[in-house]
Amino acid sequence: MSRILIVEDTQLMRESLVDVLSAAGHEIVTADNGLIAVEYVAAGRQFDIIVTDIIMPEMDGIQTILELQTMLPEARIIAISGGSARLDKSQGLETASRLGAVAVLEKPFEVDALLGAIEAAVA
Repeated sequence: MSRILIVEDTQLMRESLVDVLSAAGHEIVTADNGLIAVEYVAAGRQFDIIVTDIIMPEMDGIQTILELQTMLPEARIIAISGGSARLDKSQGLETASRLGAVAVLEKPFEVDALLGAIEAAVA
């Protein structure tokens, strides 16, 4: 079982991720933007894996990755994105990968792809 922080601004997606990962036996904490995620870690909360969206209000996923890597360098980061009108999803995910994300997933993705990325991250 891993302690996973899900950083996702879309409520339905956030709830879906919680359902899937909780059913797989993981302990889940959620944040609806990167700023909240950074505040959790700054307050001393520890996570094994961070699953973060790229396009979010307050603090985007790229800035979130940069901040969390300095605060919690041992955490494994998985980036997810469906893109936006201004940013192709592959651009944000490529940047996340270059910054050290252990996996990147384009929305929509299959549950098995997410579970496989989580499993690989803890191996």
